Amino acid sequence: MIRLLSVLFLWFGSLSHAVERQLYVGRAEANITPNEPVALEGSFTLRISDGVHSPIRASVLIIGAGDPDEDKDLSVIVSADLVHIPKVITDRLRDRVAERIPNINPSRIFISATHTHQAPVVMSDNFILPKDIMSVDEYIDFFVGEVSEAVVKAHNGLSPGTFAWGLGHAQVAYNRRDTYSDGSAQVYGGVNGKNYLGPEGGEYQGIPALFFFDEEGVPLATAVNVWSPSQEYFGGNKISADFWAPVRNRLKSALGEDHIVVPWCGAAGDQGPWRRIHNEAEDRMMKLRGIKSWLDEFGRRITESVLDTYSLVKDERKSKINFSHYTETVPLPGWKLSEAQIKEINDWKEAYEKELKNDPSKAHRLARQISWREQTLQRQELFKNDPRGAYPSEIHVLRIGDVAVCTNQFELYTEYGLRMLGRSDAKMTCVVQLTGPAHYLSTARGIKSGGYGSRPESCAVGSEGGDMLVNVTVEKINELFDPLIRNLPQGGSLDNGNPVGEGWADLLDGPSNWEHEKDHWTIKKGSIIGESDGGLHHFCWTKESYRDFAAHVTFKMTGNGANSGFGIRLEPVSFNDVPGYQVDMGKSYWGCLWEQGGDGMVQQFNPKYVSRFLKEGQWNHYYVEARGNHIRAWLNGVSTIDVVHEEGRLNGKIGFELCNGPKQTRIEIRQLLVKVYE
Repeated sequence: MIRLLSVLFLWFGSLSHAVERQLYVGRAEANITPNEPVALEGSFTLRISDGVHSPIRASVLIIGAGDPDEDKDLSVIVSADLVHIPKVITDRLRDRVAERIPNINPSRIFISATHTHQAPVVMSDNFILPKDIMSVDEYIDFFVGEVSEAVVKAHNGLSPGTFAWGLGHAQVAYNRRDTYSDGSAQVYGGVNGKNYLGPEGGEYQGIPALFFFDEEGVPLATAVNVWSPSQEYFGGNKISADFWAPVRNRLKSALGEDHIVVPWCGAAGDQGPWRRIHNEAEDRMMKLRGIKSWLDEFGRRITESVLDTYSLVKDERKSKINFSHYTETVPLPGWKLSEAQIKEINDWKEAYEKELKNDPSKAHRLARQISWREQTLQRQELFKNDPRGAYPSEIHVLRIGDVAVCTNQFELYTEYGLRMLGRSDAKMTCVVQLTGPAHYLSTARGIKSGGYGSRPESCAVGSEGGDMLVNVTVEKINELFDPLIRNLPQGGSLDNGNPVGEGWADLLDGPSNWEHEKDHWTIKKGSIIGESDGGLHHFCWTKESYRDFAAHVTFKMTGNGANSGFGIRLEPVSFNDVPGYQVDMGKSYWGCLWEQGGDGMVQQFNPKYVSRFLKEGQWNHYYVEARGNHIRAWLNGVSTIDVVHEEGRLNGKIGFELCNGPKQTRIEIRQLLVKVYE
């Protein structure tokens, strides 16, 4: 149990080193459903709304930690039932909120879209609109007015709160990029042909959920991260919030009618809710449950997952949390096209313009085709005029307790989101896409296969930009969640290679101090070199024994599968049988404490973090302290071992090991200094 607690402390304990402060929560909801006809986004053909299937909403969540009067420390999170969030909307909302709440930091306001395809058009140059409907600018003014009022309401309602989180699962999305034997791919291209190979990319079915409560434990708001655009209800002329409408209804019924649901669309540029296989079986099971539509079925799946998670975590609420909010505009490399590609796109644009000129009645079908290509050509001009050829893209990274929330503006292919999850140091990570203009961000494989969502007209940046987005996002997450403990004591530091303080003895002052196999160890004044191609263990050790001491070890290890260790309190039986502790070296073992001939792994350091501070194949430094049963070690200044091993060895030799098995190891030690404690 002591060893287990030590492992957990080293892996996760340092997260508590950041300051935990009182959480404050405010929330509100706005009805953003227009009361007159609007053009609907989500299709290349103009559609005019003629009614409401389900109201569209904007949810507002304001959170902060510390002093509630310090508005600059607050984060304003808005989720809206729209297709995307053009910059004009974000800018206007930030300006309006700054007017109403002067001390708030506008840069910490962000809006994400659920990507329903039954929402108002919010880009003025996408279509040629008739005069008798609400214009794009009028709708944006309406949206900003309603949402800013909700932000003010949420701000006025800020009060101490509590927080819990958890992870559920539900099948809500399917990879929609179908691939074929000719190397091509297409969104919803069809799966029943002989040339169908399968989905292009992966899927993610996790349902991360964040729960916010008041001080008494009454649930106030729930953020739900579903990796699927809300596009089950598509086509026709009705405004709709898609499957988020039944999710809201079900969660409000369970958690309170004034409960706020904050929908977040995860990395789902190549995922969608339409079933790809077993359609008849899926429909049959839905009907057997007594559910009439897939909107309601997805609502059921999501809600049951969220409520199951809620039941498990609601009693783990915390009132004090670590809270941080980082934002940056990242200059992603733009997808630059060749002159031939630009000419092809321009030729298509001109052909559509000519067709429209000859027959203006086709505007409903042709205007979006023209604007799609015109926007692509405009981006190419921006890249040409920028020395870096960059596409500026805003990201936000939040730490909310043990959870990371990271945003991007794109319809981000799922692979990128999975890479973020895999490399994130947070215990749970929510990837929130569509916090800006909704360009696709395809993978290298997708771009090679082509098709909608992976062609230049669909994308502002290519896979190189996707790689940079992942790297920058993960870097920022891990800065906020850095689990490494850097508490090297003063005596553990080196000043120009020399130890700090008095009393250090050099154990490399000559071979007469050592027992070793000459076939595997070369020991001379100032260095020890050990080499092995595998087989048995091979140890060397000092003739003198040491009880309580500190040691500096500067070493370099190379070789295919190299594995060694700095031995302390060794009790040699033979050169290949040496019980005692090893401060380990080698892949999956760096920073661990192993007891040969005893308990085995006494304390394990998480290998996930080693690459951040180990100098592979170069000179590295261990500082080790042994006092009674308490053993500590730092590798290149990072604490990796801190354990009290009850009833463990208290005295023995110091040495080094060449590990057994099929391991090629060469280890060089150029410094071994020891200070004995009285």
